[in-house]
Amino acid sequence: MQSLREQPSRFAVVATVTVLLWAWFARPPVSWTFGLLVIIGTIAAFLTNGRYAIRRILGVVPILLVVSFIVFSLMATLPGDPAINILGPSATPDAVARVNAELGLDEPFFNRYGNWLGDAVMGDLGTSVLLRETVADGISRSITPSLQLMLYSLILATLVSFPLGVYTAYRNGQRQDRIINTVMLGFFAVPPFVLAIFFVLFLAIGGLSVAGTQIGFKILPGALYVPLGDSAVDHFRHMALPSLSLALGISAVFMRLLRSDMIGTLRLPFIDLARSKGLSTTRILWRHALRPSMFTLLTVMGFTVGALIGGAIITEIIFTLPGIGGYMFNAIAQRDFIAVQGGTMVISTIYILVLVMVDFLYLALDPRLRSGGAGLGGDGG
Repeated sequence: MQSLREQPSRFAVVATVTVLLWAWFARPPVSWTFGLLVIIGTIAAFLTNGRYAIRRILGVVPILLVVSFIVFSLMATLPGDPAINILGPSATPDAVARVNAELGLDEPFFNRYGNWLGDAVMGDLGTSVLLRETVADGISRSITPSLQLMLYSLILATLVSFPLGVYTAYRNGQRQDRIINTVMLGFFAVPPFVLAIFFVLFLAIGGLSVAGTQIGFKILPGALYVPLGDSAVDHFRHMALPSLSLALGISAVFMRLLRSDMIGTLRLPFIDLARSKGLSTTRILWRHALRPSMFTLLTVMGFTVGALIGGAIITEIIFTLPGIGGYMFNAIAQRDFIAVQGGTMVISTIYILVLVMVDFLYLALDPRLRSGGAGLGGDGG
């Protein structure tokens, strides 16, 4: 245990790699993998700075309570009677009263909220009044494609933005910098759903025929979803275009933020000291300048999850992915308020947990947040 407290980052890396390898071969639900990664990040944060981790975790509780109350209140104030939505407009008053009693809708507001919150804490999000299945099962089934889509989009955006951000910072003001910034600004200006339609048209269904010449290709599928456990190759082929549609816009934001911070970092005295020692430009950029330039980018990455969730709704519909976006869209269209409540609460929880994990990642990057040798019960502050 003492060795873990001395090197929590090594524990986090080993544990994360182990979980990812297990997930690759065992093919568990993505929600399990996400939960294990959150647990690993939390343990590593405790080992690094116990007090800081406790403050962040305790701060999540009131936020989730406020979110749950807002979600439940909004659903309760929607016009219309859920029982009539279930039974139809020709339902008799006795039938409506019976359904309201079965759903607990005849009880006072705070009684209903307390019952729902208590069940939600235990993992019971209710039963969909239209699909006749538990909301937890419906979300568990649909959340996997959505989490995969968001993860792949973030990975692609990172792979694009980090090299370009570092390179344009190094070439600040030169022609290469201006060209890359102009191209990335164009990607940022185009909404994800427009990119999705463009990719489907020109990379999936063959494009357009102009004067007898076909402009476009059929190199990637533009619809449907293949689970990772069925075929890894087909899975990534089907997820390539939707992931790229979401990734290009946010990669432009990531690149410009990293470029801006890197330009400032490259002007600091310790960079001049590294140059005076004869270190190579590559080593200075990637080993010395990149790390202190990532804090703004990490914060924005966490907040980007919210934008990805919003963009994924339309993207999933365009590419016919059975994700949480389609699940929520159908629930809202059919006024399935129990499914909307549960789905909104799950999405909010994931978003908040991602922001907390970003804060914990600061512990690994910023020595000022660490406490010397402080672990689970240390004096870190």
